[in-house]
Amino acid sequence: MKYPKIAYRNGKRYFYRFSLVQRIQHIILFTTVITLSLTGFPLRYYDKPWAEPLYNFFGGIEVAPWIHRIAGSILLGLFVFHTGYWIYLFFKNRIGRLRRENRLTFGNSVREFFSQEMIPNAKDGRDLIDMFKYLLYFSNRPLRYDRISWKEKFDYFAPYWGIPILGPAGAALWFRDEFTQVFPGIVLNAFYIMHTDEALLAALFLFFVHWYNVHYSPEKFPLGTVFLTGYLSESDMIHEHYAEYVRTMKEEGLEHEIKPQGHH
Repeated sequence: MKYPKIAYRNGKRYFYRFSLVQRIQHIILFTTVITLSLTGFPLRYYDKPWAEPLYNFFGGIEVAPWIHRIAGSILLGLFVFHTGYWIYLFFKNRIGRLRRENRLTFGNSVREFFSQEMIPNAKDGRDLIDMFKYLLYFSNRPLRYDRISWKEKFDYFAPYWGIPILGPAGAALWFRDEFTQVFPGIVLNAFYIMHTDEALLAALFLFFVHWYNVHYSPEKFPLGTVFLTGYLSESDMIHEHYAEYVRTMKEEGLEHEIKPQGHH
């Protein structure tokens, strides 16, 4: 499906950010993560006063474990789908283009891989330095992030690398009887620590750092809607992705209407 780079609603501009497939994946991600947190942490913190009522809300020992396992299986399936979808698009679009242009070499393939928007690059390092310079008053130049900022890449890879740790460890705990027929119990203990500690780290990051950036910050509160609509308002684009904002306006022939940073 082709999405317009700029959409107009009630006379206001909105800039394309995420496709329907990406938004559906995100909804599945946060739904399963919330479900896993609500059904998993009461077991880790069983001695806390909130643990038993919360666990009973999800059906207690008879039902809650199955809700947790089903949500975990869906999350692991999402990881496999997302990775497969990314590989498919990479070979279809980037490798396919190199092949059509007769430029398919190992070096060009590597360069294409590292030029993808979610892969950290040198600009992210410069942006990070510029952020500290701006925050510490060494510079008065506002930040000019491109389509994906270093913060968003960090948000992306935080759960991405965590799922391969949580998933296999959770599966081992699920099938612990079969697992301990092959491996010693100390390995299962290690998986328990991996599973619970990584889950706590992921939940703390997502529920506080990520949610603050996209929902709780003053300019977003009470809810950022880009994860539902796929589009970001012009004011948010200017504030968060000025480099992309300028490029998109020029591509759409609207360079004479580009607003400066700080405009509201």
